[in-house]
Amino acid sequence: MSKKVYIAGKIGKGAPSEATLRKFAKAEKLLQSKGYLVFNPTRSGLGATAEVLAQEKGTDFYREIMLLDLDVLAKCDVICMLADWTDSPGATVEFYFAKALGLEIIYKRRDKDE
Repeated sequence: MSKKVYIAGKIGKGAPSEATLRKFAKAEKLLQSKGYLVFNPTRSGLGATAEVLAQEKGTDFYREIMLLDLDVLAKCDVICMLADWTDSPGATVEFYFAKALGLEIIYKRRDKDE
């Protein structure tokens, strides 16, 4: 059975930039080539749900997307930390959450084109 891996790294507050999408897609492809089932938060489709929840609860998108992402992360076996994760408050939360759950942590080095 394949392990489920969650990709964590800097995305930003707004819509992900093309460079961010490429960075996550590249990591996703690499992890898939190693046999992992990959959760890529930039392609998850959870944004629409977060928007609805934020409106219904009177909260904000960032709060709701983080809670949705942490729910997915709790169901994973591994977290892959992209090189820029320490620049992201959200990825930092994901790191410590994964660590508290005892998930395997792998670190991806920065690519030359990042």
